[in-house]
Amino acid sequence: MSIDALTSILGTQKLFDNGQARVAETGNIDTEQVAEQVAAAIYHQQDPEMPDTYDKPQMKVYISESPEAMNARYNRLMELYGHGIAAVSVDLEAGYLDAMERMPEAVRDLDWGFSLRDGKLEIMEGSDSLTTGERIQIHAALRDAGVEYAAQPVADAVIEMIEVERGLSGLSKGIGQYDVNPSNFSEIVDLRRYVEEHLPGGKYGKGRVNPFDVEGRYFLGGHAMMDQIVVKADSTYFGDQSVLIRDYGEDAGDSPP
Repeated sequence: MSIDALTSILGTQKLFDNGQARVAETGNIDTEQVAEQVAAAIYHQQDPEMPDTYDKPQMKVYISESPEAMNARYNRLMELYGHGIAAVSVDLEAGYLDAMERMPEAVRDLDWGFSLRDGKLEIMEGSDSLTTGERIQIHAALRDAGVEYAAQPVADAVIEMIEVERGLSGLSKGIGQYDVNPSNFSEIVDLRRYVEEHLPGGKYGKGRVNPFDVEGRYFLGGHAMMDQIVVKADSTYFGDQSVLIRDYGEDAGDSPP
C-alpha cells in the first residue's frame, strides 16, 4: 500500500498504527486546501509570512559584471574619491576666497552657505536670517568671483562618484545608496562648509606639511563630501549590487526573459 508522506505531514490522511505497520485511511480530501497548505509550508520555510507577490511571481535576476569592467569602475571610483574631487576643488576655493574679499565684513561673518541647484548658484541661510539685500550681496560676490562656474565640476564629480559606485544593478549598500543629483544637490551639500573645512587649520586642513598645497589639502575630498551626504541624503538606492528583483505576472503585463 502506498502512503503519501507529504499529505501525512499536512494532516490530510488519518494514520492507524499497528506495530511497525502503518495504514492510512483515505477519504474525501479537499485538494484546494492541500494546495494552500503546501504553498504555505514552502513559503514559510523562507519567510515568516506569505509574501505579497504570491499571485505575482517574483524573479531575482543576478547581474554579471566582468572583472575588467569591475576593476575599471572601482578605479574610477577611487580616483574621484581621492584625487578627482580634490583637483576641481582648487578653483572653487580660489573663487570663494576672492568672493569673501568682495563682501562687507558684516555680511561675510554671517552664518550662510552656498551650493548649486540644477547648475544655478543658490544661497542658504544658516543660524542667521538673511535680508534680501544681504542675499543679493552674497550672490553677486560669488557670481563675480566665478564661484558658480567653479562649483559645477565639483558637483559633477561628487554625483559621478556616487553613481559609479552603484554598479550595473543601480543599487548599493555603500556610498552609492544615496540619492544625490543636480536637482537636490543644494539640499544636501553646503559648498561653503566644504571649503572652510579644508582651509589651513580647518577640520581637514590640519597637519598638512605644506598648507599652500591646495589640492593636497583636498585629498580624499570624497570623504568630506560623504560626511554631509550620509546625514542629509535619502538611501533611495539601497540594495544588493548583484541582484535586481523583478515582478512578473498578468497584472504586470510582463514575462520573464
